Amino acid sequence: MDGTGNGILTGRQIAIVSLGLDRSLVTMPVISEAFLGAEEALREAGARSQIVQMPDLSELSSELRMDQLDGLILTGAMVNEFASAATSPAVNRLRKLPSVWVIGEPPNAWGDSIVADDFAVGLGAAEQLVANGHRHLAFLNPVPGNLLFARREDGFYSAARRLGVQAQSFCQSPDSSSQLPLQAPTSRFDVVQLLIDRMLTSTPRPTALFTAADSVAALAYCALGMRGMRVGRDISIISGNNTPGLLSVPYPHLATFDIHSRKIGALAVRQLAVQIAERNNNVYAQRQVVVKPTFIPGESVCDLKNTALSNNNSKRHGGF
Repeated sequence: MDGTGNGILTGRQIAIVSLGLDRSLVTMPVISEAFLGAEEALREAGARSQIVQMPDLSELSSELRMDQLDGLILTGAMVNEFASAATSPAVNRLRKLPSVWVIGEPPNAWGDSIVADDFAVGLGAAEQLVANGHRHLAFLNPVPGNLLFARREDGFYSAARRLGVQAQSFCQSPDSSSQLPLQAPTSRFDVVQLLIDRMLTSTPRPTALFTAADSVAALAYCALGMRGMRVGRDISIISGNNTPGLLSVPYPHLATFDIHSRKIGALAVRQLAVQIAERNNNVYAQRQVVVKPTFIPGESVCDLKNTALSNNNSKRHGGF
């Protein structure tokens, strides 16, 4: 089988498992697409698979048949609270199996991982906004404990400093939002509204907003619309994940970064095959593979350079 370990997965039973996540988060497209990519690759490899949700890390899901499992594709809560929860006897049983994490690698993880380059998402977001003439930027985050979001924020600020522009953070203060099982950001609309109000009254008011995920961008669209503002005209928004389905709803279309979730799932299967082969030969070395994002343009980012040029031309010709 060419690309996935020369048939080593054929006939094996592999579980695709979410750990410490509420169902609202597991069903988010960024995770479901990764699981779909893994399912497709496992099927092509001749393996049997099942998807299992394990929101409570203190006990194994009744759906898991540990004596029949040959490996795991995993995703977990990207918060510090995961580290202590993942020391339970139930999770320690999972640690014994060949494992590959997808999307992000939570604290106290084990095995290999295929992850999105979240730092590059934030870096690229700032670069795109500055290239469109924005000098006052903002980062919006209603889930302060999310380590994936924090890496995107780090990349955003790194690029802003290098490019000499101002960037402000509008983030919820740490609270119980990081408790397990972790819920989807879409449950935080009240927080997003408070952060949007804070941003709109700041001085200088940002002209562009980076939301760490498309799901947060959708909430920002709604909050701004309720305040009579149109994205792409009154303020620009750029985001990350390239969420299928979600992006067809907001207008103007959201500029975002595709983190290639389905590809990440497929690569995890390939890496699982490599890991099993290496373990069989007692030469296993832990690996992390980082997948670079791709920018997807959208009308949610307005070009201030062209707008200024148009206004100047209008004034020279007696326009308003």
